[in-house]
Amino acid sequence: MTHGTTLFADDLGRYAYVKTGFSWPALVLGSLWAVAKRRWWLLLLMLAMDLCLWFGSQLATGMQIGPMMLLMAGAELSYLLARGWYGNRWLEASLRSHGYKPVVPAIGAGPA
Repeated sequence: MTHGTTLFADDLGRYAYVKTGFSWPALVLGSLWAVAKRRWWLLLLMLAMDLCLWFGSQLATGMQIGPMMLLMAGAELSYLLARGWYGNRWLEASLRSHGYKPVVPAIGAGPA
């Protein structure tokens, strides 16, 4: 297990790794990241946010209101950064809600 990574396991013997810190895949891929991680509720929330931001941007562009377009650009950038900052935390919370627990290595167990 690498530094900054937590291994989670459930009672059925399924495992998942969650890195700590910033999530570049969540930032860049967004909803596709949620699909790859098989987190369906997170996917629905991300799609809803994407849709709201898209409609707001289309409305601002169509009405040609400069401050509103700037506000929407700021909201989209903030959402992108939030996905990166909180992506791994959201993944960990989702895993915990589905019964996954962190795997703690045995004391004294080290590389052979």
